[in-house]
Amino acid sequence: MNMLVSTAQDELVAFLEEDARQPLFVAGSAWKVLVVDDDPEVHQATVFALKGQHVCGRPLELLHAYSAEEAMACLRNTSGVAVIFLDVVMEGHDDGLELVRRIRGELGLTECRIILRTGQPGYAPEMSVIRDYDINDYRTKSELTHTRLMTTLTAAIRSYDQIRGLTETHLGLRALAEGGTRLFIPRDSRSFAEVALKQLETLLGGPIDAIFCGPLAGGGGEGDPDAMGILAATGAYVVHAGKGLDGLAHFSLMPSLRKARAEQAHVFDADAICLYLGRAHGKEAMICVRHSGIEIRPFLRQLVEILSANLCVGFENVVLFERLHFYAYYDPLTRLPNRTRFLDRMDEGLAGFAESSWIVGIIDIVRFSELNDALGHRSGDLLLIEVTRRLKARVGSEALVARIAGDAFGICWQPGPEGAAALLDVFSAPFLVRGHAVPMRARAGFANAVMVPGGAVELLKRANLALSHAKLEGDQHWRYFSSEMESSTQSRVQLLNELRSALNTGKGLELHYQPQVLPTNGRVVGCEALIRWIKPQGESIAPDVFIPLAEYTGLIVEIGDWVFAEACRQIVQWDRSGLPAFRVGINISAAQFRETDFVAKIASAIEMSGVDPARLELEITESVAMEDPESVARQLRELKALGLRVAVDDFGCGFSSLGSLNRLPFDRIKIDRAFVRELTPSTSQDCIARIIIKLAKSLGLDVIAEGVETAEQSRLLEEMGCREMQGFLYGRPMHADALASWVGGNPA
Repeated sequence: MNMLVSTAQDELVAFLEEDARQPLFVAGSAWKVLVVDDDPEVHQATVFALKGQHVCGRPLELLHAYSAEEAMACLRNTSGVAVIFLDVVMEGHDDGLELVRRIRGELGLTECRIILRTGQPGYAPEMSVIRDYDINDYRTKSELTHTRLMTTLTAAIRSYDQIRGLTETHLGLRALAEGGTRLFIPRDSRSFAEVALKQLETLLGGPIDAIFCGPLAGGGGEGDPDAMGILAATGAYVVHAGKGLDGLAHFSLMPSLRKARAEQAHVFDADAICLYLGRAHGKEAMICVRHSGIEIRPFLRQLVEILSANLCVGFENVVLFERLHFYAYYDPLTRLPNRTRFLDRMDEGLAGFAESSWIVGIIDIVRFSELNDALGHRSGDLLLIEVTRRLKARVGSEALVARIAGDAFGICWQPGPEGAAALLDVFSAPFLVRGHAVPMRARAGFANAVMVPGGAVELLKRANLALSHAKLEGDQHWRYFSSEMESSTQSRVQLLNELRSALNTGKGLELHYQPQVLPTNGRVVGCEALIRWIKPQGESIAPDVFIPLAEYTGLIVEIGDWVFAEACRQIVQWDRSGLPAFRVGINISAAQFRETDFVAKIASAIEMSGVDPARLELEITESVAMEDPESVARQLRELKALGLRVAVDDFGCGFSSLGSLNRLPFDRIKIDRAFVRELTPSTSQDCIARIIIKLAKSLGLDVIAEGVETAEQSRLLEEMGCREMQGFLYGRPMHADALASWVGGNPA
């Protein structure tokens, strides 16, 4: 037949050489070409003409059908047919054209290219066939020479490949769009790894053999934070899930993994793809998939790279969530659970702990802060890490160990026959830190893990109460919680109720005032209002007993409001009696200052009392001032707008910086009594008090020293430039009437 004779071999050779130089995709399976013709010789001639030929770098696979029904059956059972050579006339004069309709309509095959061949030129008008039927070429059998047959087939295959590429790209983009949100749902690395592999599997169109490598510890508190391993796996690699990479030296994907990690880039090897998802907060992640049998076309590679970009963002997002979770529930130094997580885990397992006679304990290191200061913070950190190691080794892997405070550890475990107190034996041997043997002692409080109202919180309170009693007995002691200890707690509750009653009835609470003077002439320039509590029976309760109790329960806010209102009332009364005007300092607690309506309450009290706000000076501690400098500065400006003055109390005991202090609108600095107490002629040149006075002057602030008890302290402070003083040397805290008399005896 004429169609089997090549008349232009040079043309064909040139065409194929050009195609070989620029392949559309990597080598893959053969192109499937279906020949539909009722003439066996046509099939034989086509086989002969196409034998051994390659198109776009891939061989051809010929399929044969001798009728329309055979063709339909073949297409139903065979996927990926690229080109159909279809005879127009078979059993009937238009069977071929009708088959086109069925292929497109019934089977929905829109991507395959259909080339009509007819042995009767002019039988069907070419223009009408092209117009009315979804075919891609129309040729007479006589004109399909070897060269033109290959040219037509190559063009059809190129067209099929491009259409299929567009379709798969569309499907891939849709899969990326639909799956994109799912990448931001997981909150831990392992869940994210599973979702990521599922997304890749969807994009590649079927089951895959793949692994997701990342930090085995995730962002949690358990395990080596730097250990890399397989977080999730699919297909043949499922057996490796959870394993560390260090133990998989001969793993088939290891070369690709090492290469991607070393280059920090994607690797597309002959049989594997390794996607490097980047480094987020020191954590790395990679996905490696074996793609044997998967055709990695250029557009598919681009989609994979787009997916990897989404995975990079998703991985960074997951690492951020894990870090937030870690810092919320774990101690960064020891990687132990913190107090919150410890309580949660105890509550989760409390029923089982109670049945198995577990113990809840608190281990407190004796004078750890002194060791930390003496050895340096780095050595202190190493000590805590070593304590953690010993405790975990002693109580076993099933126990709960947590760092619940700076130098305190919470433990919930089942002691052996030696008893809970044997836990302190971990401190019997010195701790080796940086080549030094450091002896350490500890105290402990224990409580039985029983089901009680309040759950883990109540049990920890019991252990802490036992620890408090152990501290009273000295170093290296321990105590078990007992009901007698609880009775002392009940005494505190009773004391709190009495304090609340005194506040509500206005009986028992009163203000005493300690004068503040100019040491040069003894003139009174102010006083500090100090609360006192005297029970109806005449018993005086020290402020260092009831104030901490009020702060713990929140009652300090109501007490603070009462103190401010009472001081305003007293100033007005002094003014009516003709007493010389002087300022009154009022201490403001941290809880008061945090109240959202604090400034409004101050303004209301001033208005109701009619006091001159210039007579009032609010004293806040340095620690309160540094909690949130921006918010504090705003509140202080609002207070000063009312006409009040503000002093920073106990200055030098906190950690404020010069920059922070300079941003806050203070009027006065109070030197803490601790720095006054240490004053002697030999220490006065390099003491903290002198530094504070210089700092105050440089900032344009007034300064007053409290706790002045000796004439020598007064003289040294005067020489440093301190103009105002407060202390027993000048006057003790006294009742308002006594202060009025005292002021009358100390005229200007």
